[in-house]
Amino acid sequence: MNRIHFLRACWSDIILVESHGLFGLMDTGYDRDAERIAAYLDSLGVRKLEWILITHFHRDHYGSLPALLGRYPVGRVYMKPFSALNIADSSGRDAGDAYNEAEKAKYEAMCDLAQSVSAFTAIREGVDRLRLGDFDFRIFGTEDAIRKMYENPSSPCFHRIRFGENTNSTAFYACLEGTGIYLGGDAENGMLEDPEFDRRNAQYARAVGNHVDLYKVPHHGCGNIFDDEVLSILRPRFSIVTNWGPTLKRRFTANLDRLLAARPDARVLCTDRCGYVFTLLGQGQMTMEEIDRVPEVIPEDAAGDETDAFLEARRRHLQEDGIPEEPQDMEGPPVSLLKLAEKEGDCPVWFVREGKRIGAALLRIQGRAEKRCRILDFWIFAPYRGWGAGHYCFETLEAKLREAGIHSFQVRCRDSAVIRFWKAFGFEEGTEPFLLTLT
Repeated sequence: MNRIHFLRACWSDIILVESHGLFGLMDTGYDRDAERIAAYLDSLGVRKLEWILITHFHRDHYGSLPALLGRYPVGRVYMKPFSALNIADSSGRDAGDAYNEAEKAKYEAMCDLAQSVSAFTAIREGVDRLRLGDFDFRIFGTEDAIRKMYENPSSPCFHRIRFGENTNSTAFYACLEGTGIYLGGDAENGMLEDPEFDRRNAQYARAVGNHVDLYKVPHHGCGNIFDDEVLSILRPRFSIVTNWGPTLKRRFTANLDRLLAARPDARVLCTDRCGYVFTLLGQGQMTMEEIDRVPEVIPEDAAGDETDAFLEARRRHLQEDGIPEEPQDMEGPPVSLLKLAEKEGDCPVWFVREGKRIGAALLRIQGRAEKRCRILDFWIFAPYRGWGAGHYCFETLEAKLREAGIHSFQVRCRDSAVIRFWKAFGFEEGTEPFLLTLT
């Protein structure tokens, strides 16, 4: 049996390749994903990994490597060397010497660990194949492109730090009994000044030269990752995007539209709510099943008898999170979720998953004709944070509020990480400082 498993992941990659009882893991998500990966491997009866491969040295790809090396025998570790010449970190923020030095030390420590428990191969020019059972992947992007441009006196990028580590990401292609598979890592398709590395994904697509049935979309579906030429060659049938569905739809709509237009039967699947397993049957035939679906979040009314409990939970939240400025308190009696279409006022909400309260929000509903929602408070209780909990809560809340006639949303925030969270849903900054709006 030959299968590709895409584990549930948001803004990270965790891909398990399986062939006749042999298993290889391509990227390991964040460090917090280790237990979930191990639980899935154990559920399959995996006792050994033939290899673990890290496509490039970003924390959303190498994160669980140390923990997995401590838990399973691994035949070989493949890792793309770290350039230490990054202009941005894995979150897209400006990087400097401190970031590059810290990541270099982490890379060297992981290399030492891998070599102490396994065979180790640095992915360089000449390392051009990755094999597992019936799979024979061709590797693209084996050069240290960043360093080559930096050290080449004839390059326009000579001694200029211009790129992030995604420029060094590897990508993989295999054709198994007529089924084409392209796993794109975080490889980008940027218009670079150096012609050798310009539009890398277009170069790779030309090398592939035909359509693919299964496409792990590069770099979580965002940014400049393909153009019309790339998709006219690959024409993917199933495109897997390791990102939140709302983020792809709202922020990277052009990429989504291009993937859907690639062929009449194209499907785009995001790994935010569940993972996917594809079983390859030959001649382009596959079966697909969902795995590890996240339980639904239900917004519940905290008005009425629950108001006092809500206000106490909110007080604890502010205290535990060290929020220095008390946000606005409720004005007047709380409005029930059931009355949003009829009334203005402040509406307290619990977020419930599998019978447990995992978070809460305080909303201010304004406007009689076109109702607006000001988000005064939105938080996830500490034990349930991470793994996209906040995203699932807002997705469900937004759908319920729009059903009740809410036309727009506003939130005021100053913290850069919180701003990125809201922008993932399409919130935009306007002329008023620190106020983000979603229509």
